[in-house]
Amino acid sequence: LLVYKAQHGNTLVPRNYDKSPRLGNWVNEQRCLHARKQLLSNRVLLLESIGFAFNAKDENWMRRFHQLCSYALKHGSTTVPQRWTEDPSFGSWVRTQQHQCTKKERVKLLNAIGFVWGRRK
Repeated sequence: LLVYKAQHGNTLVPRNYDKSPRLGNWVNEQRCLHARKQLLSNRVLLLESIGFAFNAKDENWMRRFHQLCSYALKHGSTTVPQRWTEDPSFGSWVRTQQHQCTKKERVKLLNAIGFVWGRRK
């Protein structure tokens, strides 16, 4: 896990990680145990000490949000083309936020950077 983090900058190991399928399965199991409150406290502390993402969805969302912040600084806007050539999936993520973002704390973060909402706002 530490090698993966050093190479990728995060602990978001895909469940079906080709280079180490066992690592992907192990990481998924740690998240499941943690969600069920069955992960031993010493293991929680160890994983927290390396910045382990217990909630991969929230971690992925924050990674994209930081990417959007960088994009806005560089381009002066949060309006990302849906098929942005540098990262097509990023444009799709932004569009999804424009129409489906419902968590209050996420809406607040997006509003704070001048996010341009779609028809829903």
